[in-house]
Amino acid sequence: MSAVDGVHGTVCNAQQYEQSLPSLSNLNPSISCLTHGQTIGLAIAAEASFISILSVLILYMLVGRNVLRYRKALPNGDWKLLRYPADIYMLSLFSFDFFQALGGALDVKWAHIGIVTPGSYCSAQGIIQQFGELGVAMITLIMTVHTFIAALWGVGREARMVAFGIVCLVLAFDSLWVGLGNGLHKNYEAPTPFWCWINAQYDGERLAGEYVWLWVALFASLLMYTPLYFWAKGRLSVDEEKWYKLRLRNLDDKLGRPERREALRLLFYPLSYSLVVLPLTVARWSLFDHAHVSSAATFFSVSIFNLSGAINVTLLLVVRPRLLLFVPPKTSETGTELGHQCSTGSVVIPPSVPKYNVSLQSTAKGDSGERSWKSTSDKALPPISYMEKSDDT
Repeated sequence: MSAVDGVHGTVCNAQQYEQSLPSLSNLNPSISCLTHGQTIGLAIAAEASFISILSVLILYMLVGRNVLRYRKALPNGDWKLLRYPADIYMLSLFSFDFFQALGGALDVKWAHIGIVTPGSYCSAQGIIQQFGELGVAMITLIMTVHTFIAALWGVGREARMVAFGIVCLVLAFDSLWVGLGNGLHKNYEAPTPFWCWINAQYDGERLAGEYVWLWVALFASLLMYTPLYFWAKGRLSVDEEKWYKLRLRNLDDKLGRPERREALRLLFYPLSYSLVVLPLTVARWSLFDHAHVSSAATFFSVSIFNLSGAINVTLLLVVRPRLLLFVPPKTSETGTELGHQCSTGSVVIPPSVPKYNVSLQSTAKGDSGERSWKSTSDKALPPISYMEKSDDT
């Protein structure tokens, strides 16, 4: 970090410091002078971004390992990396997470020099960060809606082309919004004040380009994952005659402890997204509205937000451990290649029956009353439990 030998504990000289102060004629100064404590807080926020970058890169390497493992074990097996829409959405989410974290990691320059100034570096940070944050919010919203519809009504569980199309639309909208904003507006990316983002004079673009999507995604997460939790516990079902009507029923005592634990994990999504989004939006919006917010509160909320990539990686491994080929390849006892079982994830979406030309017979298994399916043909198939459990349960 730079030595603090300027005015009022900053590295700025008197002219720069005067220029950084807001006034009635200049509510949005073009530069921002950082105190020693603020450079430390900014460095911590940047470190949180580096943790997310590292987490996403490690996940990419693990996915690559999974692909190589399947190619080696099942060279002719029925498997695909992006076999289901959830796989496609999840991989795109991590791609946007990478850009979001990269934008936050660029704070290291401001922490090092102690002053945030406009220019090409500032514009690049704002563009990268806006592109990543908007993409993460939109994909999070889409994943929430997809999970809710696919779980309760079984619609779209294998609609891969629809998922590809939706991700392409998100990418196009995100790119156009960020590109047109920077192309049509002057000084679109500016110090705000601890990093570079959309200039405070463009409040409409801030709302439509990020905050609305963050809030809608948060509201949808709370609204949809809560009933999914009760559905996974057997307390909620869809009316057989009226598809739009949900019915509450008594607790399904047939569910064992592992299934109940899987159901509880559904609440990790709204809780983690609330933890990430709420502090940031409150702190940022207060700053942009020129209200007093302590630097410590700001950097704490930003640091949590910058960890969202690492949090999303953790959620994948804990809540949906069967996506992106993380389940080992399956073979029959005779060595026949079967590919991988339904990779929809966990109790979030119960597994669908694989497309084999066999008839299936429902049988009871165990004292807990858990139901499973077995093949009545000569072709060996791996058992598929009604509520598919992860390997750690």
